[in-house]
Amino acid sequence: MIFFQRICLALLLIFTQQVYSQEFNSPYKLSWGVDGPTFATGLIVAVAAEAINGNPKTLSFSEINVLNKKDVNAFDRIAVGNFSTKESKASDVLVGATIVSPLLLFVDESVRKDWETISTMYLETVLFSTFTPSLGKGSVKRIRPYVYSPRAPLSDKQDLEAPQSFFSGHTTWAFATGVLTASIYNDYFPESKYRTHVWIASLAVASSVALLRVTSGAHYPTDVLVGAAIGTGIGYIIPYLHRNISSPVSVNPIISPQHKGISFSLRF
Repeated sequence: MIFFQRICLALLLIFTQQVYSQEFNSPYKLSWGVDGPTFATGLIVAVAAEAINGNPKTLSFSEINVLNKKDVNAFDRIAVGNFSTKESKASDVLVGATIVSPLLLFVDESVRKDWETISTMYLETVLFSTFTPSLGKGSVKRIRPYVYSPRAPLSDKQDLEAPQSFFSGHTTWAFATGVLTASIYNDYFPESKYRTHVWIASLAVASSVALLRVTSGAHYPTDVLVGAAIGTGIGYIIPYLHRNISSPVSVNPIISPQHKGISFSLRF
């Protein structure tokens, strides 16, 4: 309980912090050279995911009956037979919190000035986080851990998602949006003393989602590890591609009609 209280306190400090500046220089920028290919790639992933998952099949009663825990690798075997609807719902709530977390940054005025850029980055993150896990689910048939549990109802075992354990969409979402939030905060407020708190809180909530997906029986440890890695990559690469990186040295020509000449200014 104390652990989650500290996370809540960190988040409260983050989103109530006021940053004032006479001159605002955005750390991000939009460009067709970045956003065009990014959206195009995201759409390709979406189309491919939908094509792969176009005809899902449920598990038959005979397939469920012959399942053997020993057929699962030793590392993932700890999740076999887990089943908890309570923990599954808790993971839904937490992943929902991470999904909206980037939008909370709009509390700050400087972030609101960049609403077009932040919104675009958010939509790109949503696009990849939604459809990338579907590529794995449609390509790899992996029966979820709860299907092995005698406590799970047959209706759940024969659900369309029962043979689509690899890899965790919840975890991908949680880490992608969590890392996106922390990265944006870090770039807008590089001098803030709360940067470490933001990273810890974001990753702690995302890790909690991953843990709950395992203990609820929805996924194996390797499912959430892959989801965490891919989600982290999405959440970091999107803002990285949009960073407004300028050279510390600039040379500008100055045309002087009066003196009929050209001079140059060197700025550090």
